[in-house]
Amino acid sequence: MFIKNISLQDFRNYERLDLDVGPSVNIIYGNNAQGKTNIIESIYVACSVASHRTGKDSDMVRFGSDGYHIKLLLEDTDGYKTEISDEYIEKPRPKRILMQDGFESRRISDYIGVCNTVIFAPEDLNIVKGAPSYRRKFLNTLIMKVSPTYVNLLGNITHSMNQKNAVLKGAKFESGADVNMDLDYWDYYLADLSAELIIYRYRFTHMLSEFAMKHHSSIASSAEELKTTYTSITGAVSVLEAYLSENNIFDEFISRNVSQSDYERIKGILSTHILSKFKSAREYDIEKGVSSVGINKDDIDISLNGLSMRSFSSQGQQRTAALALKLAELEIIRSFVSTTPVLLLDDVFSELDLKRRVSLVSAMKEAQIFITCTDKSFIADELDALTEGKSARYFHVSDGNVISE
Repeated sequence: MFIKNISLQDFRNYERLDLDVGPSVNIIYGNNAQGKTNIIESIYVACSVASHRTGKDSDMVRFGSDGYHIKLLLEDTDGYKTEISDEYIEKPRPKRILMQDGFESRRISDYIGVCNTVIFAPEDLNIVKGAPSYRRKFLNTLIMKVSPTYVNLLGNITHSMNQKNAVLKGAKFESGADVNMDLDYWDYYLADLSAELIIYRYRFTHMLSEFAMKHHSSIASSAEELKTTYTSITGAVSVLEAYLSENNIFDEFISRNVSQSDYERIKGILSTHILSKFKSAREYDIEKGVSSVGINKDDIDISLNGLSMRSFSSQGQQRTAALALKLAELEIIRSFVSTTPVLLLDDVFSELDLKRRVSLVSAMKEAQIFITCTDKSFIADELDALTEGKSARYFHVSDGNVISE
């Protein structure tokens, strides 16, 4: 699947933009703060229903406007065309409208995955050195791209946690019996959902570790071992790993080849463990008016030779690890879907030395690529490897005006 046309209305600094793009390499260049990254962001938002730069939809609305509209025309290798669009309306109340071929997608899970993208941006460094929320977002986004059911699962957990917190917040105005009955309901439901989510996150963190270790070894050319380890509700990962070890089904579990009965037992054991943690924290949670236990505090520990990279690594090491993780993301998506994701490179070539640029380029063959840079001559040496004889398309951006060359 590749993009043929990008249409924007009131997105960032673009009042209107209609841009035909090429199926191979598209180079978007110009001075800083002219609107290059906004084009890359619009593609990512339309495909992933999320931005790599902000968590607020309103941040992407052009100043003085009441919303934005992004539309992408797509075409697959057989020539079949499809159109997806993402519209955000602020008034009378904030609303996102996702459409495919003129029909509204009622569920995000029906929309995400139509066109997969992988983005490489300076913000990727936050995956390694930033707060846990960056790593949860990275992991969630990856899983959602290849498993639509995860989107619904995440939404159900978020809704249920909000309901539980509402009960806790109002606990001082209710009788103890009523509060405990309501909390029992939400705790049982959340324990079951959380067990399923932990299974997803554990599997994908393990896959990330395997692929990232391989790419890191190639990029760094050293014996340093990069590893990602999933952390969740206290004891949950240990309970899961103990069952897998005792029954000698770790490989089958990771490759999703365990029997349905084993899967249900794993889920049941995890759910029981999580429920016990919820109940142990109940008195404290009622006093504080908010839940203190949940998957909303999950994290991925990224380590190099056993030391946490967040605390014990240089910026160069962190950048190499971030690149390895993004290459692992690309490889995982390729292993789940039949098409190569669209690749978005937002001002990353200037951040990488020659060796890292070569590692990045080597993973990109056959993909449609969008590259932003200030000087198009800077990436000239890599273009032959990227295009493999195909012609690249150049777009010059100046103050929100895009000229195709």
